[in-house]
Amino acid sequence: MEHFPNRRTNRTQGADHLAPVSRAQIDANRARHAAAGQHNAPQQAPSAAIDQATHAMPATQQPTRAMPAGKQPADTASATQQPTRAMPAMAEAARRARVRTDDVPRPMMPAGAPGPSANTADGAPAAPRKHHRAVAIGLGVVAGALVIAYAAGAVAFSNTYYPNTTIAGIDVSLTDAATAAERIEQSVGTYSLDVSGLGFTWSYTPEPGTFSVDADEEAEAVLAANDSLLWPVHLIAHLTGAADGADDTDAQDSFAVTYDEAAFEAALGAAIDEFNAPRAGTFDAAGAYDEASGQFTVAKARSSQRLSRDAVIAAAKDAVGHAEVALELDDSMYEPLAGGATDEQLQAACDAANQIIGVNVTLKYGDTPIATLDGKTMTQWITFDENLNPVLNSDGLSGWIRDLAVNALDTVGTERTYTRADGKQVTVSGGTFGWVSDEAALAQTIQDAVATKQTGDIQVPTKQTGDRYAGKGQRDWGAYVDIDLTEQWVRYYDENDNLLWQSGCISGSPVDNNYTPTGIYYLNSNSGAATLVGADEDGDGEPDYKTPVKYWMPFVGGAVGLHDADWQDPDNFGNPTAYEWTGSHGCVNLPPEKAAELSSMITVGTCVITHY
Repeated sequence: MEHFPNRRTNRTQGADHLAPVSRAQIDANRARHAAAGQHNAPQQAPSAAIDQATHAMPATQQPTRAMPAGKQPADTASATQQPTRAMPAMAEAARRARVRTDDVPRPMMPAGAPGPSANTADGAPAAPRKHHRAVAIGLGVVAGALVIAYAAGAVAFSNTYYPNTTIAGIDVSLTDAATAAERIEQSVGTYSLDVSGLGFTWSYTPEPGTFSVDADEEAEAVLAANDSLLWPVHLIAHLTGAADGADDTDAQDSFAVTYDEAAFEAALGAAIDEFNAPRAGTFDAAGAYDEASGQFTVAKARSSQRLSRDAVIAAAKDAVGHAEVALELDDSMYEPLAGGATDEQLQAACDAANQIIGVNVTLKYGDTPIATLDGKTMTQWITFDENLNPVLNSDGLSGWIRDLAVNALDTVGTERTYTRADGKQVTVSGGTFGWVSDEAALAQTIQDAVATKQTGDIQVPTKQTGDRYAGKGQRDWGAYVDIDLTEQWVRYYDENDNLLWQSGCISGSPVDNNYTPTGIYYLNSNSGAATLVGADEDGDGEPDYKTPVKYWMPFVGGAVGLHDADWQDPDNFGNPTAYEWTGSHGCVNLPPEKAAELSSMITVGTCVITHY
């Protein structure tokens, strides 16, 4: 222990700090650890290294050499040579040697002392490599397994179809080309194609023996399109349904299919023509107006769109060429509407048109509805220009009013049919009785209603009215005088067809064409006595006759009417043929007493009907 006098002295003196660690000590510890790793023996610093470290230290800092328990040092001259308290200092020196030298306070080294080792850039010992080697080996194993799996998949899917693959609607998933061809051949005998979509349906079933497919060629073609080098991508796509569809027949333009194309095109074309027949195929007001909603809508406009004959036939032939069993039509199969306008453009046009059609009025004659002017009616006068702007055609509106007047409102002179109380059915036209509308006033009324989007009822302005209105061609009178020229009989009925009065008569003579005119008339006058003055038909400058009567009831202007005729033989009244030899100049002759009765019962405006 005499080699460490300073250390002992320091302990004795109570110093508690460790002596500085020299570079020589650090190197010695490294050597000792290296030796322990090679021999798998307890670590023990070589004597020479320790001695070198000891002698390199200042005399006052030399540590005592640590001895294994139970052993004596080589120099055993004294019993005092037991392990000293300096031994922990060597252990601490070894510990410090293992830390980064940047973290250890470096003592002042004597001149000529060896510098730090060059294991690393900063003098620290190199990091252990065992962990890195294990990681590298693991990664290599995984990479090798992946390569093997990829190669196996590439080989497998160069001969096998992906899952969810169909050919001509036949599932060939995970089969080879030979199996797929066999399945295709078995299916061809029952092949059919269903075309549907956009409201159109049509089916094609080939006649026996007219349809065939080269199954081997198709199976090989689809398999060749597998792109097996990218099998992981395709496999995921097929399993998740992200592939272009379960049908991989896009691998080639078409099958080697044989069928009667001419018959196919003719049958499908006829079905398309029938489908298109009720469709206008244009964007117009009538086609875009939806009665249920009372609005112009894009959906309704699209319902008028026609299928493109060429597009549908081409798509169907392509489906047959791939032996597909179904074809779903989409919007691309339509003919362009409004020059190919988008739904947004069509919606803008519909919105603008909806601003015009707010009117909803019912035109009436009294309490009887005549016509309705609403959005549906307005559509016939709305057109769209080249920019899809709606335009109201005022000429069309005026034309509608005129047609309404002629065909519905005005009944004067039109043919009307009625059944008399005794059961005789009569049809007669002409005359002056009935309804006459005021077209100019009606046009202004309707234009104002359209402009203000009026709703409700509008009374039709009239120039003349009947007693009631039941529609064109129907009875529009109440009480009336019925003059039957065939029977030579006159009857007066009230508005409920109750017979109030009747009498025989003598009508106009066929001589000189003096027949009593037929028609439906108003009674123009009932003023009592009058003198009937005839025309100057003989040209002598004087009326042919001047006949005074007591009861003058004219209905054709002031020239033809009912009156008393006391000059007629009473037996001739009611004789169906008496008018042929004793007829009047056109008036209806009555027995004087009967004329008096009738004159007291009827008033101006009463309907008078003459007929055969």
